[in-house]
Amino acid sequence: MTPLLVLAEFVFTEEGEREFLPHLERTLDEARAIAGCLQVVLWNRPGRRYQFSTLWTDADAVTRWVENEFHQSILMPGFRKWCTEGCFGEYRLDTDHKRARKCPRCGRWTQSLPGWNEALPATCKECGATLDAPA
Repeated sequence: MTPLLVLAEFVFTEEGEREFLPHLERTLDEARAIAGCLQVVLWNRPGRRYQFSTLWTDADAVTRWVENEFHQSILMPGFRKWCTEGCFGEYRLDTDHKRARKCPRCGRWTQSLPGWNEALPATCKECGATLDAPA
């Protein structure tokens, strides 16, 4: 499988960001519930700039997200109203590198594949402590 990375970048107005934030958790939940969604991560930075990094099994999975009722009825018209800039990019991931997570108990690093799975590694290879995945 060669996963498809889709980056969606937005710059919100101040008012638009306030209107979007109540929909944030549902946006993440709805995308993650789509068959073929491997990962959804949201990054933000100053200036009300947001980047959704989404990883999909294939283009059909992306189409299922675009056709999702919540995406169609809330997000698409909302982003047109809430934002001053938007950008989408699609990239094929030909290689994947291990994800590493540092153990809070023993301080050692544990690696796992695939790198895009934010739930892994789940336990420290050295001491067996649980490694918390990001919320």
